[in-house]
Amino acid sequence: MASVESPVIMSLLEVLERKLPGRSRSDLRKLLSDGRVRVNGKVNKIARMPIAPGDAVRIGEEKPPAALRPPFPIVHLDDDLLVIDKPAGLITSSTPKEKRPTALAIARAWAAVERPRAKVGLVHRLDADASGLLVFSLNNAAHASLKNQFFDHSAGRSYAAIVAAKINPPTGEIKSRLIEHVDGTVHLTTSNNGQPAVTHYEVKTYKKPYTLLTVTLETGRKHQIRTHLHSRGWPIIGDRLYEGAAAERLMLAAVRLQLVHPRTGETITFEAPQPPEFDQRMNVSARTK
Repeated sequence: MASVESPVIMSLLEVLERKLPGRSRSDLRKLLSDGRVRVNGKVNKIARMPIAPGDAVRIGEEKPPAALRPPFPIVHLDDDLLVIDKPAGLITSSTPKEKRPTALAIARAWAAVERPRAKVGLVHRLDADASGLLVFSLNNAAHASLKNQFFDHSAGRSYAAIVAAKINPPTGEIKSRLIEHVDGTVHLTTSNNGQPAVTHYEVKTYKKPYTLLTVTLETGRKHQIRTHLHSRGWPIIGDRLYEGAAAERLMLAAVRLQLVHPRTGETITFEAPQPPEFDQRMNVSARTK
């Protein structure tokens, strides 16, 4: 907690402006309305309240409450972009009736405190069971730019995936049309109603019986990687929908994201470390080889 003693009579808002010169008046009024300012030990929400010499004004901790702190690492933050490392099991976004936490809702709650002027926008999604890099826009211009990059597939995305198979050939391309069934699963189809999808893969490590793959998306369809690898007889470990072997989690993580920055026009690349569960799985396979 920070304490300020007022040397002359002034309004409570003026005291806050003196203590927090970098904050706008609207931000300071929000501190008051949120009950985070105390005068002589009592919460005071009145901006015009006169503060006399000797009155103690205490300002609450400026970091968001623990409940609002994101339960994920922030990889990058500027005026336009928020890039996070989403944990496995967290939904990216959902319908208004969804009761479970979502990454989007958590990011918006965090921004309401840390970046009250930001407008957190959904740009793309990661499967709930997957982990890794996820970008949100923080204003309308950034949202339009990023949405266009994902729509025209110019945003570069690479994933790490583990399958219980020996892959041959060690590099390749999987190309098909995909269609979603009513149960939410995605399957290959020859119908023109299906969406074209292209996936590139490369073997990174093979330690019997597991293969660690680097997978790069040319398109970005729902469950694209999971469906394409399953179609080759290589379901991802931990994939309950597509017949993967049992595991503590889906062994799929977005580890690299390349974008054109919406403000500067610079090509920027973000990377996330491979989840520790991946290293553990490959080390176990090495010991049991």
